[in-house]
Amino acid sequence: MSTLTRLKVYRRHHCERQHRTYEAFAKCVWPSALYVWCRHEEGTETPYALVIRCVKRHETWAPPRVRLWATQEAAELQATAYCGGGCYYAHEVIRLEME
Repeated sequence: MSTLTRLKVYRRHHCERQHRTYEAFAKCVWPSALYVWCRHEEGTETPYALVIRCVKRHETWAPPRVRLWATQEAAELQATAYCGGGCYYAHEVIRLEME
């Protein structure tokens, strides 16, 4: 992945609540996610979501796995290193913007 590609931004979610953390926001955006994983470092915001939708050779769908990162660069680095390549679906880095 490259930082030159256009980054998706998600502002909408599935409820009327005002989420206080990016982890809660991500769980609302991707309710079918297998898990939402976040690096909890004190005082660090994690507004970049790496959405992983890898499927096995004979599957057509798998629940997404979501990892939250503090920087776009960290999320992109993990996107390229997560499964070693050869994925049927690309990994996405998405910026979360809570209102």
